Amino acid sequence: MKTPMDIDALLQEEPRPPDTAALERALASARGELALRKPVRGWRTQATWVMASSGGLALMAAVVMLAVGAVSAGALWARAPLLLLLLMTSGVCAWGALSPRGRDLRRAAVGLAMACAATLVLARGSPTTPPSLPGWVCTASHLAVGIIPLVVAVVVLRGAAFQPLRALCAGLSVGTTGAFVGELACEQDWRHVAGYHLFAWGFICVVALVLSRTLKPRSYAP
Repeated sequence: MKTPMDIDALLQEEPRPPDTAALERALASARGELALRKPVRGWRTQATWVMASSGGLALMAAVVMLAVGAVSAGALWARAPLLLLLLMTSGVCAWGALSPRGRDLRRAAVGLAMACAATLVLARGSPTTPPSLPGWVCTASHLAVGIIPLVVAVVVLRGAAFQPLRALCAGLSVGTTGAFVGELACEQDWRHVAGYHLFAWGFICVVALVLSRTLKPRSYAP
């Protein structure tokens, strides 16, 4: 049986001299990191990146579709309120996801995204022409157009400690990209929107949550 240590004897012992070599190595490493002078980007800049990648890609898609005749100016004007709602939702969700003290804003952003999704469904009328493509094509195209914004969002999220609500808001912001394109390119009814468009939006949110939880953050800042 191992003899227990005597606390009194330990307190009377002289302290061991510090490992000077180890301290010098640690100090040299710290000085080397400081010498790099890596720029520290504020959360507002990062939130702007997420908004620009999502909203910018959506607007670019609208311009291209208008240029090639895939959508008319009249149809674009008729959908303008819904498109503006999607852009606003993207911005609020991105801002909430990156705000260090934005817990209340994140809750409001989730509520706004749910209201936006419900509006997309309720605003759809009856289709004027039968569908020429299967419904899953919309889901696949929404997921494809959201890849770049999703990568940007996940990279930015690694700059802070993982929080499920923060990752959810980032995913909701990214998901508006596909929903925006769907409002321009798809004429199907509300059942199609609820079953295929919103499924893609929700799937992107799940991917954002899983990736943010899996990848090691660069910082554990709140």
